[in-house]
Amino acid sequence: MSVISNKTVARAAGIILSISIIGRLLGFVREQVIAARFGTSMLTDSYLMAFTLPNLIYVIIGGALATALIPVFTELAVKSGKQAAARMASTIINVSVLGLLLLCALGIWTAPFLVAGIAPGFSGETRLLTIELSRIMFPCILFMALSLLLGGILNSLKNFAVPAFTSVAFSAVIIAAVYLLVPFWGIYGLAAGTLVGCLAQVLIQIPALKKLGVRYHLEIDFSHPGVRKVGELMAPAMIGISINQLYITIDRILASGLVEGSISALNFANRLMFLPYNLFVTAINTAVFPTLSDQAAEKDYAAMGRTTVFGLNLIAFFTLPAAVGLFVLADPLVRLLFEHGAFDSRSTQMTVFALNFYLLGLYSQGAYNIMNRTFFALQDTKTPVKISLFTVFLNLVFCLILIKPLAHGGLALATSIAATCNMVIVYYFLRRRLSNLPEKQLFATLGKILLSSLVMGAVVYLANIYLGGILDPAYTKNQLLHAGICILLGIFTYSAVVLQMRIEEVDYIKNRIIKYRRSKAG
Repeated sequence: MSVISNKTVARAAGIILSISIIGRLLGFVREQVIAARFGTSMLTDSYLMAFTLPNLIYVIIGGALATALIPVFTELAVKSGKQAAARMASTIINVSVLGLLLLCALGIWTAPFLVAGIAPGFSGETRLLTIELSRIMFPCILFMALSLLLGGILNSLKNFAVPAFTSVAFSAVIIAAVYLLVPFWGIYGLAAGTLVGCLAQVLIQIPALKKLGVRYHLEIDFSHPGVRKVGELMAPAMIGISINQLYITIDRILASGLVEGSISALNFANRLMFLPYNLFVTAINTAVFPTLSDQAAEKDYAAMGRTTVFGLNLIAFFTLPAAVGLFVLADPLVRLLFEHGAFDSRSTQMTVFALNFYLLGLYSQGAYNIMNRTFFALQDTKTPVKISLFTVFLNLVFCLILIKPLAHGGLALATSIAATCNMVIVYYFLRRRLSNLPEKQLFATLGKILLSSLVMGAVVYLANIYLGGILDPAYTKNQLLHAGICILLGIFTYSAVVLQMRIEEVDYIKNRIIKYRRSKAG
């Protein structure tokens, strides 16, 4: 990878990561206040299932729209200028708004049938509540998809800060709703807060677009080549970009027939597992994609290979130690973060059981998304989609096999197995597309990071056992002390070991930090 590409990706990832840390931590607080208020109860299960379908549609349609738009918008902006790209994007936005409004109306009308399909195990009061909540939240589809489109345009123009801040706005609104609306409207107040939070994501991005001079045009031009290209890319991307959400949806559908609280336990475990994913993988993916799109437009495939491996190694650097650390500290962390109010010891046990299985696929899901972006930058959405369809089928098969012996834990394990299969198959086809992929650097780095993570895991495991024997977990201050010491010890151990491994990406980050400190000191 060139120094310029390296610098661009690292700087963009740093900006996104800085804001994402706030957003994701606030998102975690959001989950905590919901857990404390409703626990792993019927109300939480109904809310999660009611939001499942709008969220799934948004991920499939909105995610595919944004993913297809970025490389086309970037290419058009380079060749014809920003305003020509803005005119094309306006058509995409206008068509999307009209289509999604119709889809929202249809979803509200057919809610009883949709709930029967996604939650076949629900009946009576639970089923009726889920229908009512889904009708409140169906318009979320429009706002979330529009937010992704606007964010995609901003990212294409190398503005990463404002789109990253949307998660902060979303979580802040929902937290406010729990305290201001839930006491009066109960679970309906949480649903209303979710809808307003989605709208807030759109509103905060509009001023940034105006500042960049991106003009909106009230027109629909289907004859525009860029519009047709986005349409061609979008159809297969609808499945490829939504692979993680499809796994979650399958889990929830099957979990609706298990004991009460299974859906909630899977959700809270998934949220905790995705905390490092959302902090690091999302930032790296968002930063890498525009660079890959630029390199694809220039047909610099050697640079694309180096950028892809750089992204894969950065993801490993963060997700492998996070997975090992969370696995070792699953019980004390879940107890500390969630066991308050309605979230009891039973809820903790159910969540930890699912979390340990989910963590086995953390790196696989992050690595898949980097490689997926490489294919999309090449404007090849068919290859990852075909693979994703196959692995979704694999996930369903593994779920049906494992749900009986492991209950909701089997669903989490099936997700990890399918995600790993998906990563391996996508990598195989990527090697055929980018023949000069620097594999030696990739696998050597992965081995070093994995070894460093396991050493860290052993140290934290011993510390966890020792502290568990001398600190009474009945007191919150002891839980904080226990978790804090283990986390700091883990960070110190991992840093000490990995810095001795002579990893290119680590050396690059270290040199950038040293250079920044020197410039500050100067």
